[in-house]
Amino acid sequence: MNIIQRIAFCIALSAFALSAGAQPPVKKYEKEWKVFDDFVKKELPKSALAQAKKIYELARKENQDAQVIKSVIYILTTQDEIREENELLSVSDIEKEIAVSKEPVTSLLYSLLADVYLGYYQGHRWQFYNRTATADFKKDDPATWTAEDFHKKISELYLRSIREEKTLQQIRLETFDAIVIKGNVRHLRPTLFDLLAHRALAYFQNDERDVSKPAYHFEIDQASAFAPAAEFVRQNFISNDSLSLQHKALLLFQRLIAFHLKDPKPDALLDLDILRLEFVKTNSVHPEKDELYMDALDKITKQYGSLSAASQAGYLMAKYYDEKASTYKAYGDSTHRLDRIKALQICQQVIAQKDSSEGKYNCINLLNSLKEQSLEFSIEKVNLPGQPFRAFVTYRNFTQLYLRVIKADENLKKQLENSYDSKYWTAINNAPSVKSWQQALPATTDMQKHGVEIKAEGLPVGEYMLVAANSSDAGNAKTLLGARLFYVSAISFVNNHEAYFVMNRDNGQPLAAASVQTWEQKYDYGISKYKKEKGKLYKTDANGHFRIERIKDKNNRYVNNSYFLDISYQTDHLFMDDLIYDYYYYNTEDEDPKITTSIHLFLDRSIYRPGQTVFFKGIVLMQNAGEKTAAVRKDYEATVILKDANRKE
Repeated sequence: MNIIQRIAFCIALSAFALSAGAQPPVKKYEKEWKVFDDFVKKELPKSALAQAKKIYELARKENQDAQVIKSVIYILTTQDEIREENELLSVSDIEKEIAVSKEPVTSLLYSLLADVYLGYYQGHRWQFYNRTATADFKKDDPATWTAEDFHKKISELYLRSIREEKTLQQIRLETFDAIVIKGNVRHLRPTLFDLLAHRALAYFQNDERDVSKPAYHFEIDQASAFAPAAEFVRQNFISNDSLSLQHKALLLFQRLIAFHLKDPKPDALLDLDILRLEFVKTNSVHPEKDELYMDALDKITKQYGSLSAASQAGYLMAKYYDEKASTYKAYGDSTHRLDRIKALQICQQVIAQKDSSEGKYNCINLLNSLKEQSLEFSIEKVNLPGQPFRAFVTYRNFTQLYLRVIKADENLKKQLENSYDSKYWTAINNAPSVKSWQQALPATTDMQKHGVEIKAEGLPVGEYMLVAANSSDAGNAKTLLGARLFYVSAISFVNNHEAYFVMNRDNGQPLAAASVQTWEQKYDYGISKYKKEKGKLYKTDANGHFRIERIKDKNNRYVNNSYFLDISYQTDHLFMDDLIYDYYYYNTEDEDPKITTSIHLFLDRSIYRPGQTVFFKGIVLMQNAGEKTAAVRKDYEATVILKDANRKE
C-alpha cells in the first residue's frame, strides 16, 4: 500500500468533527495542504512529513482544532513510510497529543487511538490467540499482550471517547464539513456523539472476541431486546462477562436511542432502531427470535407509515421472506414456497414512495433479484439412435423455452475449446440447426426454481449440442443461453481396470469385432497444452472383450497413463471426451500382498494460524484380507512431510 492509499484509508476512517464552541474563523490551509499533496504525489514521504508538521504547528498556534486533528492523522500515516514499528509508536504519539488537548479534541483522539490499537491487533492477531494470561506482570508493551488485553483496551478507549456524552451531544457537525466525510446521511448522524458512538458500535458489533469466550459469556436471550424503542431503553441487560462486546453494544444502543427518542424528526431514531434489531436478530439465542424480529419491524412500518426513514424496515422484512423462500424444497419442506410473493408485495409498496431512501434502493435491487430468470438443463451424455430422449430443465420466472440441436463437428468443437471466450457463444449461435422447436413450460408465479422433463426427438448416430434459451433472440445479451454436448450411439462399454467389454447400449449384448482405437493424452510443453496422440488399436472378441496393454518405461516398470477410447462398430461410432485414467501402484513393502498397511493421522485442530504448532497422532493398522483380520501394528516407522499451499515442503 503506497502512501496515498494509506492516507486515503486513514481519513476515511478517522475524519471527525470538532467543537462548535467559541472558535476562531475556520481556516482550511489549502495552499499548505497542496504542498503536502505534491510531495505525496512525488513519493517524497520525508518532505511530506515535514510539511504536515508545519501545518500542525500553525494549526496549534491559531487554535484550528480541526486542522490539528487532520495534521496529526497525516503525520501518523506518513511516518508509517519511514519508521519501523510505526503502529506502536503512533500509540505514544496520540497519547502525548491527548495530554495537551481539551474536549472535544480529546474524545476524538481517544477514538483514533482505539483505531490504532484495533489495526495493530488485526494485523498481528495470529500472535495473540494462543497466549495465556500472566499474573503480576506489568504490561507496558502491547506486543506482549493477549487477545483479551487488546479487547479490554480497545473497549475502554471507545467508551472513553463518548464519556463526555452531554457535551458531545451539543456539538453539531455542519461547521466542520472540511474534515468530515459528509456522505448523504448527515441527518442520521447529526452530532459528534452520534459519530463517535457509531464508530464504537462498529467495533462492539464485531464478534471476533467470541473466538475465545468464557463459560459465563453474555448471550442475548431476552425477548425484551426486540422491544419497541421506548421500552428497549428501559430494559436491564445484566452480564458477568465484563469484556462482552455484545453486552457493550446493547448498552450503547440504549444510550443512542434514548438520546434520539424525542427528536422532532424520527430519521436518526429509526436508523438506530433498525440497526439495533438487525444486531439483535443476528446474535440472539432466543428460540423465537425470527418472530420477534419480524414483529418489531412490522410495528415500525405501521407506526411510521410511508416515511422514507422507515423504508429500510420494509426492505428487511422483504429480505427475510426472500431468505426463507430459499429453504423451499419441491419434494421436501414447502412451507415457505410462496414467501417471495410476500417479499415482492412489500418491495412494491416501498418503491412506490416518492422520497429516495436506502430502503427504497435496497428494495429495487431485491425486486430485480426476485424477478430474475434462471435456466439450467441436463441430458444423458449418450442417447440411442432414432429414439426420443429426455432433457431435465430447471427454470425460474419464464414459461417458454427455445431449443435447437446443432451438429458438433470437429470445426465447431475446436472453436469451443475455450468456453470463457466471447467467441464461444458466437460460434454456437452461428451453427446451423439440425432441429429447432419451442417448448411451453408449466406456468408458476411463486418465483421459485422448478424442474420439468421435456422430450427431444430421436437423432441419427453422431455428436450434437442441445442449445436452450429463454428467448428467440439468442444474440441478445440479456438472453439466458445454455448448451450441452451429447452423443447418439448404441455403443457402450464397462471395464475393470484394463479389462473392457463393449456392448449394445440398448440390450447389453456384446459387440464382437468392434474396433477400439486408443488416443493417449500427452502434455506438449512447446504449446503449453494437452494433445492427443494415436495409441494402440484393439479388436473385441466374440464376448465384446479386449484388454488394454499397460505402458512400461525404460526400466520395464508400469507407468501411469490417461487415454480416450474411439469405438467403431459397423455404422455406429462413439468417441467421447471422457478421459480414462490408468494408475499403477507398486507395493513398496516386502510383505504378503494379502496384508495391507494403512496409516490414519489425526490433527489437534482443523485450521492453523501462522506460527502455530501442529500436533498430530497416528494409528497404523494392518489388515489380512485372506484371514479377514485386522490389528494395530507396533514399531512401525514412517516419515511425515508437511507441505504448504504451493505443495512445497
